[in-house]
Amino acid sequence: MKPKSLALACLALVGLFAAACDEGTPVGPEGMILQISASPTRISGTGTSNITLQALRSNGNPVNPGTEIRLSSTIGTIDPVVYTDADGIARALLRGDGRSGVATVSAYSGANEAVTTEVEVGARAAAISLNADPNNLPQEGGVVDLIALVRDDAGQPLAGATVNFRTEAGSLRSGGRFITTDARGQARDVLTVSAADTQSEPDRQITVTVESGGESGIISDSVNISIQSPPIAAFSFSISGRVVAFTDTSSGNPTSWNWNFGDGDSSSERSPVNEFPGPGQYVVRLRVSNAFGESETSAVVTIL
Repeated sequence: MKPKSLALACLALVGLFAAACDEGTPVGPEGMILQISASPTRISGTGTSNITLQALRSNGNPVNPGTEIRLSSTIGTIDPVVYTDADGIARALLRGDGRSGVATVSAYSGANEAVTTEVEVGARAAAISLNADPNNLPQEGGVVDLIALVRDDAGQPLAGATVNFRTEAGSLRSGGRFITTDARGQARDVLTVSAADTQSEPDRQITVTVESGGESGIISDSVNISIQSPPIAAFSFSISGRVVAFTDTSSGNPTSWNWNFGDGDSSSERSPVNEFPGPGQYVVRLRVSNAFGESETSAVVTIL
């Protein structure tokens, strides 16, 4: 065979092979109509969803069998390439990879515009609660254990949810970074409060908040940690003859009261009434206390 004839034959063979390859994996023709759907549209974090595609020519007829369609997903994994059957149908499987969120599945063929569908993957946080132990601190400060519990829309503990804690005062072990809930739906943090922190809170409490992304936006819960101190004793009284009614006006949440009326009688009531034996001046003393200390005050009661 002459060199020129051999070259032409080789070119023809190359053309035949290229055509065969094109026919084996054709892409969608220009103007192709690509439709996509997912079933189900909500799966667990490791569940699966069937992705169905239908590719039609602009005249409504199916594209050639074996037309290549490429896919991708923002969450989970999916078959990257699928091929149409005689009816222009192709199928792929979306698999959850443990992450939660909305997976956007995209599909395209050739130069045609991509189409998308969405699948909700994993349960979303529906409720969150926060517990602090202890829920009060002395003026010197201390350490508080924080436990957040996240539940899904079925009321079950939600693992893998991200939460973050915030505090008005003190320092968090997490530094405010995101924490992932464990298998029991719990996330833990530790709040350390110093004496300087307690002095910076004039309302005598520190508010701690926990937040997580929920089905309809951010969900949160808060707890108030009271700053306790020894009570400050105070009282008032009103006189009617020899009967005196005493009213406790102490601050600082006392839990016990000890009255000495100066006439030999005493009482442990919060706001007692005492009848004095006769005219005279009586020094009445009140001592109050709580778990953080005690204080005492006195006043002279004159009975005419």
